[in-house]
Amino acid sequence: MKKVVVTMAVITSMLIYLLSSCYKNKEDILALPKISFRSDVVPIIVAGGCGCHNNGQASRAVQFSHADTIFYDGILARLSLFDSWVNGGTHPGGGMIDFKSNEKTIIKKWIAEGGKDDGGGCTVAGVITHTAKIQPIYLTTCKGSTCHGGIALTLDYAKMKSDVSIITSMMNSGGASGHPGGALSLSTCTVNTFKEWIAQGQPQ
Repeated sequence: MKKVVVTMAVITSMLIYLLSSCYKNKEDILALPKISFRSDVVPIIVAGGCGCHNNGQASRAVQFSHADTIFYDGILARLSLFDSWVNGGTHPGGGMIDFKSNEKTIIKKWIAEGGKDDGGGCTVAGVITHTAKIQPIYLTTCKGSTCHGGIALTLDYAKMKSDVSIITSMMNSGGASGHPGGALSLSTCTVNTFKEWIAQGQPQ
């Protein structure tokens, strides 16, 4: 009987030690690797089934890349469409296009972790003009058959200048609020570029 009591005491002590150790190391659990937008998600989006978004034919589909340039905001802005697609939906443009099972798993996990850009920073310096800096962002991120210039208003310089309060609200939230057409996911680089353009008086 004494042997059983001693054994139970040892087992109990070990359990208490293990549980307390796990609790103390909870930071290690929280620090488990996350899905990287730039390293894991973007390679899926700019290859395979998304080919028509990556061939420079902007009239056919919103471009996600062209040559060596990746339009990160163009991908981020369509997070809700990817979310629907990988959770039982279909390609927004129709057809038999689909992600592979493992690709859907990666995209689902990235969205569940917040769907953020883990490398969107950039240095914004010098004069920020609409022609040189803002228009290129608009053409790759906002323009398309289901966006501005399609079912939504075309945004030229005059329109952007007059809608400065709307743009400011969007940039202050990173696109999460303020956009009349729903939430967007904008990179830090885009947000900082627009903010600096506004701060400089929106030069053309």
